[in-house]
Order: sequence, then structure tokens, then C-alpha cells
Amino acid sequence: MHYEDNNVTAAKREVVRPAFVQMCRDITHGQEEETGIPVRGCVAVEQERVYRLPRDFIAFQDALVMVGDGIFIEGKSCMDLVNDHGTTIAGLVTSGTGDAEVKKMRKRTVRNAADRAEEGKVYGGPRRFGWLGASRDPFRLGNKYKDKAEWDYLILMIRARYAGRSWRGITGDMNKTGVTTARGGRWTEQAVKGLVTNPAWWGGRILDGELVTDSNTGEPVIGEWDHAKKEDGVTYEMWQSIMTGVNANRLHRGMQRGEAETQPTGEFRTRAYLFSGVLRCGRINDLGETCYAKLTGNKATGKNAKYGDYYRCGDANCRGIGRRVVPVDEFLEGLTLAYLDKHFSGTKVKTIPWRGKEKLAGLRKQRRDIKESVACGEADWSDVHDLLTRLSRNIKSLEQEEKDHLKAEAKRNLLRGWNRRKWGGMELEEKREIIAHILTSVVVLPIPEGVSDKAPFDPTLLKVLWRKDSPATKSKGERGAQTPDQDQAVQTRPLHPVSSCAVVTAPPRPHEGR
Repeated sequence: MHYEDNNVTAAKREVVRPAFVQMCRDITHGQEEETGIPVRGCVAVEQERVYRLPRDFIAFQDALVMVGDGIFIEGKSCMDLVNDHGTTIAGLVTSGTGDAEVKKMRKRTVRNAADRAEEGKVYGGPRRFGWLGASRDPFRLGNKYKDKAEWDYLILMIRARYAGRSWRGITGDMNKTGVTTARGGRWTEQAVKGLVTNPAWWGGRILDGELVTDSNTGEPVIGEWDHAKKEDGVTYEMWQSIMTGVNANRLHRGMQRGEAETQPTGEFRTRAYLFSGVLRCGRINDLGETCYAKLTGNKATGKNAKYGDYYRCGDANCRGIGRRVVPVDEFLEGLTLAYLDKHFSGTKVKTIPWRGKEKLAGLRKQRRDIKESVACGEADWSDVHDLLTRLSRNIKSLEQEEKDHLKAEAKRNLLRGWNRRKWGGMELEEKREIIAHILTSVVVLPIPEGVSDKAPFDPTLLKVLWRKDSPATKSKGERGAQTPDQDQAVQTRPLHPVSSCAVVTAPPRPHEGR
């Protein structure tokens, strides 16, 4: 078995490493969950690939202990992390040392960025639109010299915004030109905002949320890279004018929030409309393509409030397409319920038992017996303290695994045992989750020419695309056949490999531990 956590750092406490967690669980149970392949240890190129934080070291060690004399091979060396002969302490110290080294590297990176900003040195990040990227032959620093092919478009965007043109209008104009972003993609309003509000085009830079200024004069530090001159017709004062009244915290991530602005409460943003994000625009846009942008729900205000809320396309290169929320929701909700009644009524809920039930019960009994022996005086507390601490960690880990399993089973059986009465008692997000299981999208076609916008709702202008591989779940024993009516997909849990890490089933000889 191979477990990989690609592009997931092992040095940040707030980052969850799915493959590492799965590997520890499989080692704890002695086998991989789906295939049943025995798993009793781990082989890695170096231990930093497996753990850096003391927390991860302890979790990994507990798994090796739980499986019973688990094996850990680093390179060609077999490391004993199970028996406390000094190696355990060395492993823990190493993980702490790695954590400290990562923190030092972060500090050096931040300090280097601050020094470069204060000295006006060239920005060392990804290429910005309007400047040339780095080159080895001939040697050239990135973001230092103008890209003549892009520079004029950057100036046009700045002038357009200064003249009062909307972000959406500028975005649409840029997409019509055929010029792509620095990464080769289409322009979005956020990309245009970030570029125009970034002070780099006039030579400035932001550090810690504020413009970098000279400590003596208080004037902005002008960088050593190519920037706008008088002949370009754009100035620092124009940037200040553009930024007036702009929520800079939203438009440019480096700027601080204004004093008058309030900090958001931190609540997660949820969609307030049942089919927002599912509806797609079917109009031919200004680029001659089917728009296919997502329609979002909008609150009706002013003189249009009497017509109710509406779904609308917000793409910069589309004239927009819209439909009233109420008739669209009623029609699509009826189709959804009819589909569920046809394909999922009468299906049985089949729950796969959790593999660790007996193990968890055994650990709980073991902990209870130890506590009773201490209470009766048969064992001394100092002798069993470390053992109880490890048992409590193992029990807590297994309890969390059980919760995750039950949550996954609930999702897997989301559509099984369907009954229409369930729909009325569901929350909006639960309904949206079901819709996502059975619908790919709904294309909203434009109203034909000659038909009034106030004409009655026409359901034929909604093109419903059903999900061919509906993740209505199947148990492991059902993964062979599927009925044409139910059109259900086989859903398997992917194996997430720790980077360069393989699990072995038996201890190899020292020269084989590669």
C-alpha cells in the first residue's frame, strides 16, 4: 500500500493530512479498510516524510503499538518506536527539532520579504501581468522589466477605472481583446481589481497592510522595477483616487481594513437559494460562445420587488439571463422529487459496520480494569500512569474514527430508503446536497425574440442535465451490477499515500529496507 499527501505540509498544526490519518488508522487495525491487505508498519525515505510535529509522532507511535510491535523503516534502518529504549525520546526530539526548523525558515522568509520591500528590491513571486517573467538564458529577474505586449492593456485598465468604468465592464472589454491573464486564463472581475488596486504599477509595495514608506520623508518607497511614467498618463494620485471608497481588504489581500469597516463575524457563507450554482446560462455571449456561467440568486428591490427574487447570470461578457426564483424552484423541485420517487423509493439502507468496534470495546474494558486495580490497591498509580495515558489517546482516536465512519455511512446512504415525506423536514443545505447527487446542471435558455419578458414562465427553456453517475451509494458487495433505472455510480474511497511512504506487511532484513 502507498499513502501520499501531495502538496500538504507536515509542519502546520492546523493542516489535516488525510493520507497520514488513514495510514495510522490502517496500521492500528492491522489491515487496509477496503482490500483487507495486512498493514503492520511503514517504510519511508526519511522520517520527516512521515512526521514533523510531536503530535504526529505520538499518533504514529500509538498506531505501531496498537498493532503490536509495528515496524518503521527509514531508508535502510529499522527504527524502534515501540519499545522505550531511548529511540522513542530521540524520535520525539527530532520531530520537535523539525518543527522548530520550519518556524525558523518562515521567519527568515518573512524577514527577507520585509527587507526587499523596504529596499525597493524586485518582487520575487509569480509573474505579474504587465511584466516579464524570470529567465535563465539570457538571465533576467522576474517582474523587473515591462512586457511591452501587455503593458498598454494594463494602462488601459487603470485609465478606464479612473474614468469611472465598472469592474465588470473592464473585465468584459479585456476578454473581448483575447488577451489572457499572466497565467493564461480568462479575466475575472477579481483579477482586474487585484491588478488595478495593486500599487506595483506606479512603483509602490504593500507590507503588513500598509504602503512601504521612507522613514525620514514619509513618502512611498519607489521600487527598482519598471513602472508607470508620466508619458503613460497614469500617476500615484490616480491610484489614490481609485482606492477612495474601495474596500481594499476585499480587493487586494495585502491592504488593511479601514477603521470604519467592521470585521466579519466569521460565520460561513451559505447559499440562500435552492438552485443557485446549479443553473447555468445558455445565452451566446459577446465572445460567440455559450456562456454557461453559474446563475446566482438575487434579492428583488425597488420597482421590481413585486416580481420576487430572481436568478441571474453575472458573467462580464454576457448580457445576462434571468428567471424568477419561485417558478423555477417549483418546477425543478417537482422534477427532482419525481426522479427520487422513481429511482430510490423502496431501496434499503445498508450500513457497513465499523471495523474497530471490538477493538474499541476491548480498550475501554482494559482501561476500566486498570482503574479498578488501582482503586483496589493491586497496582500502583505511578506504574500504570503512562499506560493509561496511551490507552486514553487510543480510545479517543478510535472514537473519532467511529464518528467519521458513521458520517460517511450517512452520506453514502443519503438517497437510500427515500420517502417524499423526508423532503419537507430537510434544511436548505440538505436539499442542495441531494440535488447535487442527481443533477449535473440546468441550462437556462434565453427567451425567444418577440416574447415579452413578462410572459408566463416557460419550463421548456430549462434544459435539465441529469447526473449519469449518481453517487447514490452501494455497499462493497454491490459493486458489480447496477440497474439501468437507478444509474448509480460505484464510489470507492481513494487511497491517499504520506509522501514517498509505503506500508509493509513483514519486517524485511536490513539490506531490503528500501
